[in-house]
Amino acid sequence: MTPTSNRTFISLESALQLRQANLLVEESHRVRPRYFDGKFLAARDLTRDQAYFLARQSGFARALGSGVVEGLMVRAGTVASDLEVEPGFGYTSAGELVSLSRSVRVSLAQLFRLQTLAAQLGTLRRVGPPLRNRTGVFVLGLRALEFSANPVAAYPTTLDGPRQVEEGDIVEASALTLTHWVDAPPEGLESQRGSLARDAFVTQSLPDLPAEMLPLAIVAIAGDNIRWVDVHLVRRAAGQAHSDVLGFGFAPRLQREAHLTQYTQQLAELMARAGAGRPNAAQHFSALPAAGPMPAAALNPQDFSQSWFPPGVNAELMLVPEDEIPALVEESLLLPPIDLSLSAAQQESTAVAILVPVPREALARQAARLQQQLQRAVAAPALRLAAKRLPLDTIRLLASTRLSIALPTRAPTVDPVDVVWAELLSAQALLWYTRRRNLSLRPEIEGTVVAVVAGDDNDLEEVVRSRFDAASLERVDRVLASANVASRAELSKLLASPKLASPLLAEATLAALEDKGSISSADVAEVAEKVTAPGVGEGLARLVEARPELRTDPALAAKLASNNRLLELDRTLGQANSFEVARLSSEINLATRGRGINLARVLPPKP
Repeated sequence: MTPTSNRTFISLESALQLRQANLLVEESHRVRPRYFDGKFLAARDLTRDQAYFLARQSGFARALGSGVVEGLMVRAGTVASDLEVEPGFGYTSAGELVSLSRSVRVSLAQLFRLQTLAAQLGTLRRVGPPLRNRTGVFVLGLRALEFSANPVAAYPTTLDGPRQVEEGDIVEASALTLTHWVDAPPEGLESQRGSLARDAFVTQSLPDLPAEMLPLAIVAIAGDNIRWVDVHLVRRAAGQAHSDVLGFGFAPRLQREAHLTQYTQQLAELMARAGAGRPNAAQHFSALPAAGPMPAAALNPQDFSQSWFPPGVNAELMLVPEDEIPALVEESLLLPPIDLSLSAAQQESTAVAILVPVPREALARQAARLQQQLQRAVAAPALRLAAKRLPLDTIRLLASTRLSIALPTRAPTVDPVDVVWAELLSAQALLWYTRRRNLSLRPEIEGTVVAVVAGDDNDLEEVVRSRFDAASLERVDRVLASANVASRAELSKLLASPKLASPLLAEATLAALEDKGSISSADVAEVAEKVTAPGVGEGLARLVEARPELRTDPALAAKLASNNRLLELDRTLGQANSFEVARLSSEINLATRGRGINLARVLPPKP
């Protein structure tokens, strides 16, 4: 017989021998009809054929893993008793494909009808009273259904049999079902949400759901009104079940991402209706993801205490470039979540970094203002009370507190570093935190961080001298002489940076440094932030292209660079079109006598 697939075909006798030797396992649910010429076909043969391919597709879906493939997002409708579900598709745990081809709006006023349908489908775990005016937590899910339709005439199967009418098609469909999950009084619905999040993402002990249903969202209902809709507590992307391939017992990556998304959504809702007082995570959450946002109001810049994390958590402020936050969050998601139900003693090994973001171009300036102290310990308010401190917390508090003798005739000493931290925190409405690994720590060496120039100093000096004429080099020497030891290396790197290859920008940078007088590391960082920002120098490059004499006459370039509005001119020319650049360049009178060049005709007056 010719085989109908690429599988190895054996005879029935060989199959019986393998069965007797216990070497053959038959797949009873994967049996298909064998067709041959002369065979009488019955409806059961074609039905078995359909069942075979449906079983194969179900096996492929289970191999992929149940969950949502795309779409199927749920949100509260414009009416307090409505839910809206977006189109999309996914797979149930039983391997069935469920889909919605259009957006669906379901009214919770029909809860009794929905419960009756759920009872008929067998999705209720226990029988309860009708859902009219019920209050509690429910799971909105999608289940695969099919029904027959489109009647056609059926010919008689016997010579004297009557003709009949049978429904000719089987239509596949998906139905929304609402399953009761947890009882909760109206005043306890908000706290129930935090408990369910801990069960879902920490202990992974949520009640089982029917395998035939794809869960889409958890809905808290009081009467016929929706209190909250949480999609990410039960919604999972397809493929999550097989993501822990190493078998270490970690929560699957998609589940950790769902925890972060669920927490972010709930936090945004809380902040939208936040009242007075300092926010506390334990009031609304039972567990926090390993990384996520937190309200900046939880930090007190006066005494640098935080109210978001429990007292046992070791929290530190950390200054980071804002473009590195996604990478830090990505790395922290490998760590377990923060269980807020643990005691302070159990939280001793939990370390958290509270990230204070700044633009990358401003990082050097802010680090100089902080005297390179890019981390600062913060404590929970309870740790300020001696009776509630653990011994380790007392050591941390002593290490982060500067003791001073209070004299009645002298104002209390204010640490300038703390002033800068307070300024940075006041500019933030939302911060990010990341859980940190527990590594062995060593005491930092006290002292001052001094930057040194890597490479050959002669090469660096050659680059600087090639950019300035003799008169400007004398100014460079005076600027270097006015810098302290800590800032001299940073100053040399700035003057030799590739960004200052433009003569005008190099002269403008030198003029800005001269205006500082005695130069510190913070002054160098402030000037570097201005001249190395993206886009700076593009307008001056267009001016040099329009006025070639600036490229060949360093004295003329120095005269133009001495104007304190040169960077403003750079910004204006960078945003202008070619016609405006030509016009503005022609209006600059480079032949003006004296040290500076007046740009009043080119730039608008200062407000």
